[in-house]
Amino acid sequence: MDEQQADEILALKSIYNEEEFTHHIVDGHNKMTLKIFISLPENYFFTYNEQEDSNKVQSIKISHLPPLTLHIMLPKDYPSVSPPKYVLRSSWLKKNLMLKLCKKLNRLWRVNVGQEIIFTWINFLQTETLQFLHIEESVDIDCAYKLYNKSLGNAQKSSDVNNTQSAKEDCKNSELNINRINEKPVDPLRKGKKLSSKNRPRKSNKYKDLWFRLYLDITPGINPVKMLIDYNRIRNEIEFRKSFFSCKICFTDKSGEYCEQFKPCEHIFCKECIKNYFVSKIQEGDVQDIRCPNEDCSSKASPHQIKDLVEPEFFSKYDTILLNNTLDTMSDIIYCPRKICQYPVSREQNEIMAKCPVCEYTFCILCKALYHGVEPCKVDSDTRKNLVEEYQKASVSRKIELEQRYGKKQLQTCVENVMSESWIEKNSQNCPKCNCAIEKSDGCNKMTCWKCNTYFCWICKVRILSKDPYDHYNNPQSECYKKLYAGLYVDEDDDVNDEEDDSGGEELYWPTDDEEDDLHEFYQI
Repeated sequence: MDEQQADEILALKSIYNEEEFTHHIVDGHNKMTLKIFISLPENYFFTYNEQEDSNKVQSIKISHLPPLTLHIMLPKDYPSVSPPKYVLRSSWLKKNLMLKLCKKLNRLWRVNVGQEIIFTWINFLQTETLQFLHIEESVDIDCAYKLYNKSLGNAQKSSDVNNTQSAKEDCKNSELNINRINEKPVDPLRKGKKLSSKNRPRKSNKYKDLWFRLYLDITPGINPVKMLIDYNRIRNEIEFRKSFFSCKICFTDKSGEYCEQFKPCEHIFCKECIKNYFVSKIQEGDVQDIRCPNEDCSSKASPHQIKDLVEPEFFSKYDTILLNNTLDTMSDIIYCPRKICQYPVSREQNEIMAKCPVCEYTFCILCKALYHGVEPCKVDSDTRKNLVEEYQKASVSRKIELEQRYGKKQLQTCVENVMSESWIEKNSQNCPKCNCAIEKSDGCNKMTCWKCNTYFCWICKVRILSKDPYDHYNNPQSECYKKLYAGLYVDEDDDVNDEEDDSGGEELYWPTDDEEDDLHEFYQI
């Protein structure tokens, strides 16, 4: 018999991995623990009633359920005479459904007496449990959820020491029973055997032996809904790491251990490609809602994903930029204007003063200068022209806002100054020596500065020698040759052009140097 048991155990070890099958010998008996993972169909879900007095049933979609656990101890005369002694544990099945499974396991043994039965049991539990129990589409965990709520209510009511002590004793008895199942070869079918556990109900003697074969594995204080959701998430991660995927960027096949999946789109890329993608986004400063790199995908990368893939210095930069972007959207946050500080400062609503808590700089939130009380903000010469343009084009409400900040009088003065400067810029030129603005109203192009008496040409703005100022216009080498009177206003009644007059194309008379000097002396130019 020992040889048959050894062969069966060796076969089971070759079929199932260490997570699914464990074996050890206790007091000369072969004892094993099998975890049966049930494959769920697509869109499977579990249901429960969140409020006992409500008919509104909650449903949550899952891909994995916690495995059924089968604890087995082989008698010496197995398989020729005695069946295996077992305990079936589950954290999500109702007790009556577990009882049905135990009945089925017993029937399978009676059909196959004298043969190794463990593989047949495992195969049935893995492939036929849902169909056999008529839970192919969903499973109801309302019973476990009610027990959880009841335990919470009892914990809140138990305020005296006696109740606390009683709860400890119950917990202790439950733990002892679990230890009997997990650590020692037990005989649940032995007559007169009584296991003290509140999780195992008292039923009629008809199924007395079967009730001792099942155990509802519920931990007091653990929400079964949260437990199933957490297990489903963890199991999905485990299965993901075991599988192989093709990266949608580099098109290489890698195991899930070296891949990253975006949620909820479930697009998969290798970690190396996603790492480079994240780093490039951080370096560009584009960290607000980093999206899945798949075209037209709206899924966003989580900070946890970014932290796991990039180096600490890049994540620190990402975190800083993200924080600054968030602060920029907050109307009550303003940065300290000092370049050596730049600390985010919280300001009071309707206040124009703020104080940095780090460097203690008190400043005006409008102009960022040192706080100036009721005085209007000073206008920087570099921004004055833009401010005037904005003020002239602004709406009534915006004009009022600007006047409150800079003062109406100051803005009007700026407008007048800018208009004057613009007119002067268009209608005057600066003296090449003293830079004084000079307006030309009439006369020739030889100008004399009213301030420093320097001669200069109005056309090319070059200084002219005072000894012979007209040589600049008489010298053929000069760019202003014969342009002394260029640009002067010509009466429309005088039908004259530069080449010929009315009478027949005769050349215009050009005065000699002596005649020109006499002409200038006459006009006192």
